[in-house]
Amino acid sequence: MSDLTPTAAANIAAKIYDVQNPMLVDLFLKLPYFKRAEKAIASPHKHLKAEVGGRVILNHEDGFGVCAEGGENNKGEVFLIFRGTTMANKKADVLTDARIGLSFSTTSKWPVHSGFQSCFESMLPAILGFFTSYKGSIKTVHCIGHSLGGAVATLAADWVAQILKHPTKLYTFGAPRVGTEFFAKSTTSAIGEANIHRVYHRTDPVPMVPLYPFTHAPYNAKGHYLYSAYPLTSCAGHFMANYITSVAGKSWQQMSDVPDQPYTIESAIESWLKSKSPVDTSSATFWRWVESALIYVIKKITMGAFVGLQATFIGAFTIADKIAYILAKGIDLAENVSIWVEHLMRKLMQALGMRVAKTKKELTRNLIRHVLTRLTEKANQEARDALRKL
Repeated sequence: MSDLTPTAAANIAAKIYDVQNPMLVDLFLKLPYFKRAEKAIASPHKHLKAEVGGRVILNHEDGFGVCAEGGENNKGEVFLIFRGTTMANKKADVLTDARIGLSFSTTSKWPVHSGFQSCFESMLPAILGFFTSYKGSIKTVHCIGHSLGGAVATLAADWVAQILKHPTKLYTFGAPRVGTEFFAKSTTSAIGEANIHRVYHRTDPVPMVPLYPFTHAPYNAKGHYLYSAYPLTSCAGHFMANYITSVAGKSWQQMSDVPDQPYTIESAIESWLKSKSPVDTSSATFWRWVESALIYVIKKITMGAFVGLQATFIGAFTIADKIAYILAKGIDLAENVSIWVEHLMRKLMQALGMRVAKTKKELTRNLIRHVLTRLTEKANQEARDALRKL
């Protein structure tokens, strides 16, 4: 079960944007991965159309991807490829990205992003139809996508690995987080960590959202981290053309060997929380530290009781409500726990330009919720700016 090269996966993820126009699907299938000996015959395929937008507002059916058999050089391989966010159809894709509620995945039944799940489910009958009618034996299924397409490719890869039981490879570029910790664990187990290639630029804002409890697959692995000198606010780190440039001539192993900062080391997180140095939401490192610090503090409060917490994130209350409830409980616990809640909240308030609470009593549940809501809005705004500049 061989991997596509980083360049091959990146080129496919870029070219799939053309299939929004049905007239260009045959042109897409002329890529070398689908070429057949009989040039006049297109590779067996299915043009995938997805429902994007909201359930009622800006609901559109749109060309979203292709399910295709590999060509002469990729025999026994199937490609499931999805495009990322575009500004077509009155920006309906942006509404899909913004539906940050939680629903259950088709396969593992763990919580996932509602907008991404709805988009994937709208294509599932067509995808299932392709596999049902497929006559040959399947050696590998390659699932590929950039941005929103990478999120949907993750759900597709999870479905192929768990339901169809085919060997699966997943390649994503600048993809947002798809599900909660248990979904990421389940997906990583089903596909295999070595078969998940998550590529992201250091200053791409889209992989930084949604914030906790969403997390990336492969679980507890940093993926393929690419250095970028593009400022976070320029959003250039999210452009697919820049991903193609960054991976050119590299192997997956070379990208895995790039050192990253120690965001998951507890002593480093504590040092960041206690530090008096200024913090800036326009810095990519700020968002990496926030994610790690939030998880670290919540784990201290819950003492590992994550199953119940993950389940409670679905319901009538917002995610900010529920995290605020947990952090407010932490304020009332012993000093060795509550002090980290105080450090976290003061750090966030400083970054958001708010008046920093001076006492523990000021950190009410309502104030914590307000801070978390503003933090989420800021992170999502950075991501939306990147998508609008595509």
